[in-house]
Amino acid sequence: MANPHIAAIRLTESGSFDPHARDTLIVGPSMGTAVRPLFAEMARHLTHRFQIIGIDLPGQGESPAHHGTVTIEELANTVAELVANLRYTGTIRPGSKVYFAGLSISGQVALQLALEHAELFDGIAVLASAPKIDEPENWEERYHLVMESGTEAMVEMSASLWVANGFVETKKLELQKESMINTDDRSYAEMCKALALYDATDRLAEIELPLFIVAGDQDQMCTVDDAQIMSQSVQNGSMVVMENAAHLLPIEHPTQLADLLDQNLN
Repeated sequence: MANPHIAAIRLTESGSFDPHARDTLIVGPSMGTAVRPLFAEMARHLTHRFQIIGIDLPGQGESPAHHGTVTIEELANTVAELVANLRYTGTIRPGSKVYFAGLSISGQVALQLALEHAELFDGIAVLASAPKIDEPENWEERYHLVMESGTEAMVEMSASLWVANGFVETKKLELQKESMINTDDRSYAEMCKALALYDATDRLAEIELPLFIVAGDQDQMCTVDDAQIMSQSVQNGSMVVMENAAHLLPIEHPTQLADLLDQNLN
């Protein structure tokens, strides 16, 4: 089956109109969220250096549904094709460095890009993710729940893990809940199966590309321990733990995350 289609969304103006050939940062969201409301505020703090292009996962945000099986490897191949196309069209200018920052499931896509498509990138950021997320049987359970009851059944459980204790910006959280409800049920379910199958733990030592890892100190899904394992296992890894943060780092601390990416993607 062909790789799934993913929408590419400009979060800042195109580099093809930029006389200074800024670097390019491609960002990917977590399960059930949309990249524009998730990363837009963070992107505004990085326009001095990057043009920022977001991707939406299949059936989420602005991407079409994908009802066939999908794997993390296929999602990474799709991102690699996108980068090649952006270079061909001039959106990524000659001389522009290219980076990818992936959150949660997109963090696994980031690892796969570092493993199989490293020649396309100058660095990778893995945000609130892990080489293996949860246990396969739990993803199988979520697959069946969503197929029977829709993504709406996942909203409150997911939201309880998204942000740290004391997070008060309820409008941001409501936007992400809406994104979850609007996510195509079958596409979400198929990505649950993709997460059940993926485990890059034994391949981390192969990664030569600079890998910058960010973890939230209150993240129950992808823990600080997960981040430390990645940082210590890859050949050129560094990590930061964000305080008072859980899983959706771009809405919890957009300015701090922007500063970290600016300082460490080089």
